Amino acid sequence: MLMVLLSLALAAAGGPLSAAQTAAPARPPARQLAAVRGEVVKISAASRGSLLITVRPARDYAEVTVLARENDLVGAGVGHEGGADLLGLLTDDAHDDETITAAELNTGDVVSVIYDPQAQNRVLEIYVH
Repeated sequence: MLMVLLSLALAAAGGPLSAAQTAAPARPPARQLAAVRGEVVKISAASRGSLLITVRPARDYAEVTVLARENDLVGAGVGHEGGADLLGLLTDDAHDDETITAAELNTGDVVSVIYDPQAQNRVLEIYVH
């Protein structure tokens, strides 16, 4: 009698759960990020505190316009060859410690940008070369 009631309850509930249904809840799909390396050809104000930065990559690729905040920090994409900057050591100029923001980028700078195309090309990281 108990088996019949259990069978009826499972049938009413849509049958026994499959292994996929009993597994952990599905994770949201991973974000697909994009990156571009090239020359900054245009910088314009998008809104208060935001910039539109247009980067022209190598010759066979289209220009990309990304959205950055003016105060986004810009990292150094490559270190100095041979380690420390010898001239900086001699003149006590520690320009390695300088940090710049996206607002301080100039037309002609070569940058690498990692951005999220699903979030209006919002910049995640910027590196200057």
